[in-house]
Amino acid sequence: MAAAPVERPLDRPMFVFTDERGAVVLIEDDLARAVGLDSPEDAVGDPLAAALGLATGDAEKLLGEIATTGAARHRLAEIRHHRTARRMWVLLGGSSPSTAGGFIGADITVSPVTLSPPAEDLDHRHNLERMAVMVRHRMGNGGAPAISEEKEIELRAYFAARMLAVYVLIVRMGGRDLAEAFEEKIRQLSLARGWSIDIQRGRMVFGEANVKPEAWQEISRTALDHAVRVTSKRLVARELSELDVNFTSATIQRATHYGLRGEP
Repeated sequence: MAAAPVERPLDRPMFVFTDERGAVVLIEDDLARAVGLDSPEDAVGDPLAAALGLATGDAEKLLGEIATTGAARHRLAEIRHHRTARRMWVLLGGSSPSTAGGFIGADITVSPVTLSPPAEDLDHRHNLERMAVMVRHRMGNGGAPAISEEKEIELRAYFAARMLAVYVLIVRMGGRDLAEAFEEKIRQLSLARGWSIDIQRGRMVFGEANVKPEAWQEISRTALDHAVRVTSKRLVARELSELDVNFTSATIQRATHYGLRGEP
């Protein structure tokens, strides 16, 4: 019989940051555990409601108030544990970082109902201090959390699609000789770095060993630089922009988070 999931208590105020569309860009490690996520990285790109197991209407109301007034005082809300489906009552509040450019996202605080959240929870500087504490704790425990297998497969698909699109563009604009030179450059980079990645006629081939997103970043940069030199920045940017519409906003957000969408 499988062991029952271990639930982590929500015993203090914890934070989650969103972008202007309400998609998660950062969730505190302990909050991710408290809502039953395998890794904080699993929430990146997901709507706030999905990440916290919160009713969509409640999330929209909270984010709308923050976008309109700059802050939302704490109110009761019910969130759901992803593994056990157990529901928990919490206090949700938040604010928007001050910027001359308009609303860029929300700092959301999730607090246990047994505590009275301090006023500084609605201050962005205070939230950045908490973020720094989280990063120091991560470093002291061996680094950032690993991405889940499901999200890694998703990112692999996005990465491979971009690489294939670049390859096809090079073949069309420069011919097969330039495309073969492009593949050889990627192959030599992977070999030099010890990555289990190959490319064959534009199709990415992944070995059994895990490849970190940092490797995909370097390969992506190399691919884009080569493509721009043999075609043009405008053509590469247009091709990749048209490719992006075939992926969900969560995938795009997650790919941006991991640096897979650098400008050509």
